[in-house]
Amino acid sequence: KPLIPIKDKTVIEKIIANFTKFGSKKFIISINYKSKIIKSFFDELNPSYKYRFIEEKKSLGTAGSLNFLKSKIKKDYFLTNCDTLMDFDYREIYDFHRQNKNDITVVVSTKKFIVPYGVCKINKSRLLNSIQEKPSQHLLINTGMYVVNNQIFNLIKKNKFLNFTDLISLARKKGKKISVYPISDQSWLDLGQWDEYEKALVKLKS
Repeated sequence: KPLIPIKDKTVIEKIIANFTKFGSKKFIISINYKSKIIKSFFDELNPSYKYRFIEEKKSLGTAGSLNFLKSKIKKDYFLTNCDTLMDFDYREIYDFHRQNKNDITVVVSTKKFIVPYGVCKINKSRLLNSIQEKPSQHLLINTGMYVVNNQIFNLIKKNKFLNFTDLISLARKKGKKISVYPISDQSWLDLGQWDEYEKALVKLKS
């Protein structure tokens, strides 16, 4: 996914470029699958910003590899998936996180889902109450971007598989403060699904 092309650049180049325009200069990239290809790509790229890799010997999920950074990051930091493109002021998100003294801030977006069928509502006797034609629902969607307090590292065990959603559940049980920061559905692109990738190509060409 990081090396999927979007016009003249790869996804990971565009993700990093969105951060650098708001002043970010240091990046840490967690790799496992096809790690040699990704490292070779960056060797050829020779970018102006600083970067380093965390190389997992086995897959540790979307949060497990963060344990390697426990002694290296002393401030709050951004964490993002490699298939999420965001067009938003990251400074606003970071300021919100700091001002509210959050342990984790989840960047979310409102998405409208339409059921393409008539939905039947029945009672306990299975008698029909109503049919709602193609109902819609607005849901808050996790975009895959977070701002995280460095103390959250203490919840991550060494070399243990852990997804970030499970880390959030663990943090909630420990009484950590977790808030959401909503952005417009037009401000992000999820490239993890083929249809969304095709939409992204059309949007970025316009």
